[in-house]
Amino acid sequence: MSPRTTGVLACSVAACLAFTASPAGAAPAESAYAIAASGLVKIPRTPSVSGPGQESLASVALPTSGPSLVSAKALNAEVKPGHAQSSVAGLSLDLATLPAAATLPGVSAEVIKADCRDGKGSVSIANLKVGGKAVKLDQVPPNTTVPLAPLLELVVNKQTKNDDGTLTVTAVSAKLLGQTQTLDIASATCAKSPGDTPEPPTKPGGDKPQPGGKAPKPTPVPAHLDVTG
Repeated sequence: MSPRTTGVLACSVAACLAFTASPAGAAPAESAYAIAASGLVKIPRTPSVSGPGQESLASVALPTSGPSLVSAKALNAEVKPGHAQSSVAGLSLDLATLPAAATLPGVSAEVIKADCRDGKGSVSIANLKVGGKAVKLDQVPPNTTVPLAPLLELVVNKQTKNDDGTLTVTAVSAKLLGQTQTLDIASATCAKSPGDTPEPPTKPGGDKPQPGGKAPKPTPVPAHLDVTG
C-alpha cells in the first residue's frame, strides 16, 4: 500500500502522450482506476488496481511544458473481493488546451467517486462546476446524458454490464469534440459475491394494471439536475 500523501497530478498534452499502458493480462473480477483518456490526449488508467486485497493511493506530479489538460490533488483506486471504488479529488479540466476546443468551458469538481459493491454501482459528485457555473446532480439514474455545450457531453453514473457478469460503473464519462476525445473519471468494476441470493421480484405499488389490459403506468424515478449561475 503506498503512503497516503498529498500532491498534484498535472497532465499536459506532451506529458500524457509520453505515457504507456501496462501490459494486458487476465483481468480479475474487481478492478478500479481514477482517470483515463483516449484521443488527442492519451492517459492510461491511473492509478489502476485489480485483484483481491489491493489498494492504491496515487499522488504524483507529472512534468509539464505548457498548459495542463487535467489536474487533480489526489487519485485513489481500491479493490477487495466483491467491492471496488475509485475517486478523484480537486479535479480541474482545462479543455481549451485541446486543438479546436478554445470555446469549451472548463470543468472542475471537489470530489468525484465511483463505488461498486456486490454487483451494484453508485456515484457521488461534489461541487461540480462547468464554465464557472454550479451543476447540481442529485439521485441521477444510471447512464444519464448531460449535454453541456455543442462539443461537450457528460454521461453521469455510466453503468455497463460486462460479458463476464461484472458491472462497471464510471462516475463521469466525457465526450469532447464529438468522439475525438474521451475522458473517464472514477471507474470501478465488481462482481456479485458468491453467497448472494437473488431477491424476489417486487411489484411497485404505483404500477397497477389498467382497465382493458393496458400496460401499467411507469413509476417515475426521482432525479434532479440543475444548472445555476
